[in-house]
Amino acid sequence: MRFRVNGQPRDYRGHPECSLLEYLRETENILSPKDGCSPQAACGCCTVEVSGRPVLACCQSMEKLAGKDVMTVEGLSPRLRDTFAKAFLEKGGVQCGFCIPAMVMRSKLLLDRNPAPSRHEVARALSPNLCRCTGYVKIVDSVLHAAEALRRGQPIELPASSGRIGVSHPKYEAYDLVLGQHPYVADMTLDGMLHAALKLSDHPRARILSLDTSEALLQPGVKGVFTVEDIPGDRHIGLIRQDWPLMLGPGDTTRYVGDVLAVVVADSGRRARQAVGRIRVEYEVL
Repeated sequence: MRFRVNGQPRDYRGHPECSLLEYLRETENILSPKDGCSPQAACGCCTVEVSGRPVLACCQSMEKLAGKDVMTVEGLSPRLRDTFAKAFLEKGGVQCGFCIPAMVMRSKLLLDRNPAPSRHEVARALSPNLCRCTGYVKIVDSVLHAAEALRRGQPIELPASSGRIGVSHPKYEAYDLVLGQHPYVADMTLDGMLHAALKLSDHPRARILSLDTSEALLQPGVKGVFTVEDIPGDRHIGLIRQDWPLMLGPGDTTRYVGDVLAVVVADSGRRARQAVGRIRVEYEVL
């Protein structure tokens, strides 16, 4: 299957149901689309442009991209990148920055259609994207500022700052945050790095009768499977009372679907998640 990423042709021969987000991040090493909820398509942090339309990369399978053009922040023109980055810096539209590259992509598509949007139109266009920090006011300010600069064909010049207390100063390293180039933990890689995936409880309230990890251990790329038996010493933690078990095993009773029953370590995230699906648990549902 052939398609294009940021203007460059690609020939994809991998799994057809692989998500575009996984492909971009793990194969292309394009890190501006962030994984905020994959594969729920709920937060919008993985928004990219696919043939002129905003698409949530975490739920877009590769098999549907034949002949399409995929664009991320990395593929925008230097002028667009610089304008958006400086607009967000000047208007204070970036805090943690995790959601902002996707906001930039959706804003770019809006300005392609409407170079002079109203405040309401910007807010409506960004509504599928969740921000956990700013409350959106400054984000909308930033997009409107970028739109004005692009219409006038004038670069945004950041004001000089003395750095003194009481003087406005651009957020530290925010230029790269806006463009998705400031690495979060999930963006960092090391030679020989392994990946872990958790086997969580299937029921909020159930007694665990048995836990079989033998099939998971035999899966390709799996380096180990760890259970409660591998925790030395006391496995309970807590803030006031030490009553929260790190992991559960046979004989224990689950208290929510986030209880961890096992950890699979493999040479890739996909293989670790696939091996988790091979863990067999017998419950007495309560």
